[in-house]
Amino acid sequence: MLNFFFRPKFDYQKLILSYSHTLTKPTTDLNRFAKIAPYILTKSMKLSGGGMLVLDRTKLTYDLRAGYGEAEGLASSPLTQDNPLVAELLKREKIMVKSEASSPAVKDEFNRLKAEVVIPSVSRGEYFKIPTLISIIFLGRKNDGRGWSAEDLGFLEIMANQAAINIEYSFIMEELKRNQEQIIKSEKLAAIGTTVAGIAHELKNPLTYLLTVAQSMGQSWNNESFKESVIKMFPSEVERMKLIIDGLSDYSKMHELRFEPVEVTTVLNKVIAILGYEIKKNNVYVVTNYPPAGEKAVAKADNNRLVQVFMNLIANAVQAIGPKGGDLKILVRTEPNKITISITDTGPGMDGKTIEKIFDPFFTTKEAGTGLGLSITKKIIDEHHGQLLVDSVPSKGTTFTVSLPTT
Repeated sequence: MLNFFFRPKFDYQKLILSYSHTLTKPTTDLNRFAKIAPYILTKSMKLSGGGMLVLDRTKLTYDLRAGYGEAEGLASSPLTQDNPLVAELLKREKIMVKSEASSPAVKDEFNRLKAEVVIPSVSRGEYFKIPTLISIIFLGRKNDGRGWSAEDLGFLEIMANQAAINIEYSFIMEELKRNQEQIIKSEKLAAIGTTVAGIAHELKNPLTYLLTVAQSMGQSWNNESFKESVIKMFPSEVERMKLIIDGLSDYSKMHELRFEPVEVTTVLNKVIAILGYEIKKNNVYVVTNYPPAGEKAVAKADNNRLVQVFMNLIANAVQAIGPKGGDLKILVRTEPNKITISITDTGPGMDGKTIEKIFDPFFTTKEAGTGLGLSITKKIIDEHHGQLLVDSVPSKGTTFTVSLPTT
């Protein structure tokens, strides 16, 4: 008999423990959270059903994210802010059982959701500034026919508070991700802006050559030396233009991460072509050491992201060398299961304190720098399950080494 009286309390302790292990860890996957919360409550408390509605911050509606048992087949039309149940919960900001419904319209919403209890999660944090209803967990009847006790509702209040914390965290992380994508796009545009004059110059030279050839062909094509010169020079000038245009196209695109076989040396050549003017202006001599002919350096990567990585690293190296001139060495090595790319400049180098901070967002040693280039570069390499290492000696130069998986 004694065990019977203490059993409900023991069950709640187990349920709280199960919930805590699964849901107290902050998550960025709101869909997963919305499915797990009502599932745990429905199964553990042996209910006829349950589900979860979550605020859509753009439309200001509450969308059904998950339903179990009797709630599984519910129509998924969202609840609006003027829905009687939503309005009641916004007013009360606390758990409500069906018997407390203030009007037939509110009771109708309980019936439509096949709910006996609704649990609002209200955010009172800084994110929304004002108390905001961000989710509604609704639960059906108990299969054993018992009613909802004060202990039940107190336990569910704890669950509601935890849900509010997790959902608000998910909202914040989603927004940070969107902002991060915008920052990456802005950083790309800024980089293109600083090199646009050089790109125009690099395209102008081959275009001028092609125009000269076109104007001279009519009267000079029968001249053997002219014909030989055109045959020799024409393909290389067209290829140079193609590298620049392809590189710019790759660099400017924004899309979801797509892994595919990418020839690393081709990406490097595109970047060198795009930065050709800056390289010449700073009297930088580029030395490339690629794998021998016939041996491809193919990484499993996103072509667009790799162009951005090497644009950042090579542009930084050129800027570090500065107008005094120097050498820029690019070494590509194929190793078991990975490709390694080392970019070495003969710039002023960095001390240990600077090296510790260079991947921190907004840290920069440049007067006009954003401090985002290297942090974005590091993030991209991490997304590729690769490595980005730096080795630098003051007054000697700096080497950035990128390692990328081949499979």
